[in-house]
Amino acid sequence: MFTLSTNAKEAIKIALAMTLAYYFAMRLQWANPTWAATSVAFISLPTAGQSLNKGALRIGGTLLALVVGLFYLGLFPQDRWFFFLAFTPYLAFVTYKMTGKGGQYFWFVAAFVSMMIITAGPGSSEYAFNFAVFRTLDTLLGIVVWTLVSVFIWPRSNLGTIETVGTQLLETEGKLVGCFRESMAGSGRGETAPTLRASAGKLETALGQAIGAAASESYEIREVRHLWNYLRRTSLFTIETLDRLRTSTPELRQIDMHAVLPDLEALLEEVEARFEQASRVLGGAAPVGSHKINPLWLDEVATESLGHFHRAAVEVARNELDRLEALSRETLGCVRALRGHDAEGAPAARAPDSARITGPFGLPPLDPDRIRATIMVIAAMWIASLVWIYVDPPGHASWYMFVPSLALAAAQIPQMRFTFLKPMTYAYLVALVVYVFVMPRLSVFWELGLVIFAFTWIAAYFFSGLSRVALYLSMFFMLGVQNEQTYDFARQANTLLFTVLGIALAVALTYIMRSPRPEKAFLSMVSRLFRSCEFIVSWAADPTRPESILERARRAHHLQELRSLPAKLATWAGQIHHDKFPRNTAERVRAIVASAQYLTYRVEDLLEARRAPQASLLVRELRDDVRAWRVVIERGFKRWSEHPEAESAVDLRERLAARMDQLNARIEETLSKAGEADVSDEERANFYRLLGSLRGLTEAAIAYAGRAGDIDWAEWREERFA
Repeated sequence: MFTLSTNAKEAIKIALAMTLAYYFAMRLQWANPTWAATSVAFISLPTAGQSLNKGALRIGGTLLALVVGLFYLGLFPQDRWFFFLAFTPYLAFVTYKMTGKGGQYFWFVAAFVSMMIITAGPGSSEYAFNFAVFRTLDTLLGIVVWTLVSVFIWPRSNLGTIETVGTQLLETEGKLVGCFRESMAGSGRGETAPTLRASAGKLETALGQAIGAAASESYEIREVRHLWNYLRRTSLFTIETLDRLRTSTPELRQIDMHAVLPDLEALLEEVEARFEQASRVLGGAAPVGSHKINPLWLDEVATESLGHFHRAAVEVARNELDRLEALSRETLGCVRALRGHDAEGAPAARAPDSARITGPFGLPPLDPDRIRATIMVIAAMWIASLVWIYVDPPGHASWYMFVPSLALAAAQIPQMRFTFLKPMTYAYLVALVVYVFVMPRLSVFWELGLVIFAFTWIAAYFFSGLSRVALYLSMFFMLGVQNEQTYDFARQANTLLFTVLGIALAVALTYIMRSPRPEKAFLSMVSRLFRSCEFIVSWAADPTRPESILERARRAHHLQELRSLPAKLATWAGQIHHDKFPRNTAERVRAIVASAQYLTYRVEDLLEARRAPQASLLVRELRDDVRAWRVVIERGFKRWSEHPEAESAVDLRERLAARMDQLNARIEETLSKAGEADVSDEERANFYRLLGSLRGLTEAAIAYAGRAGDIDWAEWREERFA
């Protein structure tokens, strides 16, 4: 029997919805049928829930753009310069919001649709109002058409996806715990941990996408959406905690951890069992009993034989293990609540102390990458407006809308490569041939519908991503389907010329953000990361000192950089053309990104340990030794911020090892002088946590230096034409 593939079915659905959107818009004699088809093109996602979620965002953004566009048209109807000046803050605001987390598509639509509406203003107030209203109606029509098609023709639900992804994520977390447990025993699956970690990161991201889509499909999912979000947050904290423990494994394996922490094996087995049980309960199994484990306790006899740095490593690991145990308990409670086995549900997920970063007046710090993206979009708006007013090339008022819209897309996806230009050029030429030789021979809609259906099906079946969008745009622009169809080759040739010039201008403007070469962006972000590490380590010397507003803003900025840059480095690393840099293989680049992530963890550990109350005696006696260590590490960070290859692992290890040996001797001398009354148990534990964070940061810096030595940084600095 002949069966259609999933890809063929999806292409048929999109082509049918596109054809129906054109049909109903033309049947109702609305202003521009292409607007309805545009909505279908951009919200047509595989599952109904994803489409509904994106459609709702598009509706919300369009309604906001309708209000804003009419407001600005009414505010300055005759003064274009005041109009542009007044519109600039709004465009800057929505661009900055668009480049953040959550609701990016909503703000993208609110930006480009508002520019479309105000472009219609120079004609007349009546035309501008009709334009805005019909733009909104066409958007609603396209969303309704695609929703009906996706629901009634080969429907694909997202409800099973959210449970499948959640179950796989919990299973992966349990396996990661098992890897750590076996590595502590000196055997097992240590080599599989990086693979499992990468899988856990992808599953966590997929779970976030599935939550929004499933909540759009199902009332039941929407009612417990807060629990699903809680599960995702606890999973994120669990993965981060396991990352911290995994980086400490080489040092911990030098210690008999099972003698120092007698309950370690039992705790890890229970934590692993909790994640396994959570995955089974989420999959539909009945829950079984799980007992609470008391916090880990130190065996004082076994601890006496440890050196100060080994004891510090134990204190840091014990703190992380207690956090892991709490997260596993809360995760299981959340899953039980999701399945109706716990009427009380689960509390809100607890973030680490450093998770929420605020600057002066309690406001979050500004992201420099988002600021550059905002400047680029504003520049695109003003330059395109000036080109329209003073040059008036082909496209006319469309310059004000088209170029900033491309800049918005580049700001939303800074790693976007303009590889779609080649298929877009071919599609424009094909569409131009269709426009000249086929379109004039069509007399009824079913003939036009066949052309639209065929063009859309080819784009949806054979292409994906930005290439598919480029083909859709070629159909919208070059076929120029209207209620009253007229044919003018010169107009379409001008449209082609306008499109090419507009894209060229938008590509040139992307250099405002940074060089589009991913290796250049990677170099820039490495420098920023170590500038922030240098500042935070310096500030951690006394995090309780009074600060001015400027110093608080600097601290918030560098904390934000420290937390966000490793993820950005990983994203840009995936875009580097490794075939052009034979020495800098993908494995080496991934290794240095992982080292940078572990280094930021250790800097955060130092900051968190420094906030805890310390014994005044220890602080006073060891201040000079800690300062000497800090000077060495800060100089290393400063050199790396200027030249990533400046510090070799051997030289750095020698200097830091000397400081560590000196510090160890001073600790022994100080503690031998201190009596029990001078240092309490809590202060002693906090001191060892601080010492462990110093040692952990030292080892992370040395490890990064070794990874950095494997990279040919000069090769990335070379200028290239491609």
